[in-house]
Amino acid sequence: MASTKTTSFFAWLGRKRERKILERAEKHMESIVETVRALRDTVHAFCSGDSEGVRRGFEGIFTAERRADDLKRSIIREMSSDLFHPIDRDEITRLLLTMDDIASNAKGAGARITFMCFKVEDREVLEGLMKLADSLVNIAEETFKAVRLIVENPKEALEVANKVEELEERIDDDRRTLLHRVLSIGDELGPSRLVCLKDVVDSMENVADRCEDTADLVRSLAVLSA
Repeated sequence: MASTKTTSFFAWLGRKRERKILERAEKHMESIVETVRALRDTVHAFCSGDSEGVRRGFEGIFTAERRADDLKRSIIREMSSDLFHPIDRDEITRLLLTMDDIASNAKGAGARITFMCFKVEDREVLEGLMKLADSLVNIAEETFKAVRLIVENPKEALEVANKVEELEERIDDDRRTLLHRVLSIGDELGPSRLVCLKDVVDSMENVADRCEDTADLVRSLAVLSA
């Protein structure tokens, strides 16, 4: 009987620590959302021809990404405890690393924008870039909501994860429309500018893809937490 109580206690303690880790993962995702918001600011500044705004925006991306990276490392160190079931530890680690990829791609997109020492005059391209940047903030915020709900309401987390998937599909459609326009003015842009702009769009799309991947992992953890 005592053995059963001891086993139950450690199971409870491990679950309590897991919830604490997931709550810290929320903070990690919160910093990642900040990188995406800073990317939006960077994109809007570029589209407005505001080089100083681009610089400030990228500084914001860099700062938020570094904060997220520090949080990720701290959480992974904390999970070295044997009180975590290996499966739980693996799932949470995958969640952290996938969320971290959101920030990495946002940073990559921002860095590419800082390299583009030219203006884009085409209104459709500029509007497409800004729309894409705004949509990335939306999907990142919904992804954050899904991560937060793993602990608070696993069933609702599943619903929000489905919404993230729907948003990614819309973003993919917008990306194709934008790339079609970018390619149509390729002669006007020239080869090097065309490649730079396409790389920015692709990096932005990768942000949305990693949000969708995070939502997939949220589904798995929500089932375990239910």
